[in-house]
Amino acid sequence: MKILLAYVPSATAEAALEYALAEAEAKDASLLVLASEAALDPAKGAAVAGGRPLEDRLEESGLEIELRTVPRRDDPADDILDTVENEDIDLVVLGIRKRTPIGKMLLGSTSQRVIMEAPCPVVCVKPQR
Repeated sequence: MKILLAYVPSATAEAALEYALAEAEAKDASLLVLASEAALDPAKGAAVAGGRPLEDRLEESGLEIELRTVPRRDDPADDILDTVENEDIDLVVLGIRKRTPIGKMLLGSTSQRVIMEAPCPVVCVKPQR
């Protein structure tokens, strides 16, 4: 089994990361982390995780993990969906946040597009309050 996690430094992505790591361990699955360039910038990505770089946290898990950086694009759903198709992904994990109906209409929704177009199950994780 292969799990894909889309990661951009944020509280929602941190919740999704925790879920994806637990799911990969429980299912003895490999994990492919698609990370934005900002996720590997110590000034940006590490700030979300209390100063710990993403690479270190992934390595500490002891799981089979591939970390892949993707450049910032207008629609990150393209990167996610292309990877799902090309890498034979079995499950996608996304962090989500609440948005107003107007915000969704004007800006679109990466998670909504991935949910609708991915040929595999998609789990959306939100941070605990």
